[in-house]
Amino acid sequence: MEVLIMLNTRRNASSAQSGMALIFALLALVALTMGAVALIRSVDAGVLALGNLSYKQGGVSASAKGAEAAVSWLRANLAGTVLDADVVAQGYYAASRDDLDVTGRTLGSANVMAQVDWAGDNCAGTAGAAGAPVCIAPSPAVTVGDTSVRYVITRLCTAVGTTAAGNNCAVPVLSANAQGAGRGSLNTTNYMRFGGATYSAYYRIVTRSLGPRGTVAFTETLVHF
Repeated sequence: MEVLIMLNTRRNASSAQSGMALIFALLALVALTMGAVALIRSVDAGVLALGNLSYKQGGVSASAKGAEAAVSWLRANLAGTVLDADVVAQGYYAASRDDLDVTGRTLGSANVMAQVDWAGDNCAGTAGAAGAPVCIAPSPAVTVGDTSVRYVITRLCTAVGTTAAGNNCAVPVLSANAQGAGRGSLNTTNYMRFGGATYSAYYRIVTRSLGPRGTVAFTETLVHF
């Protein structure tokens, strides 16, 4: 009887040890599974972030083509009086439009600024508590691969019309090849220390590119001729 009792005791101890080993194995398996899931999610998030960055850079690169198209249009119309008035069909406005919100940051607020009709829906849904804002049209779309680019040009002048006296326009101070008019002179009564050809007004070009997966990128360029 004693021998049988000893055998049963050993057998029970062995079973208890096997049960504990199974529990530790299950805990290790759960830990490994959770680590694998976290690693997969981390990799997916990294790939998604890289993809979004790539689309964003592609949109900015495409915007350069839109800015080039705007500059070409401006250069082609420098002569004459075309640039003295708004050309809505081309997204050109002869005044600076300081109240213009080109990125739509004021949407949903009580003081909605003037908007650009980038989506071609007449700025639908952009009215705030103060009422419907001004909605101006951008240029026709410039297609660059699978990205669509539109732009708005504003001349940095206080009003439309010529840049003659009375219309305050932002212009460069000096010509790039200006020469000192009083070199070597100590004449303090001569305020015109430099002279040279005058430039035209500055033009502000804002582009908006719409790429794959709804990626939107804005760029802004200042040019003068």
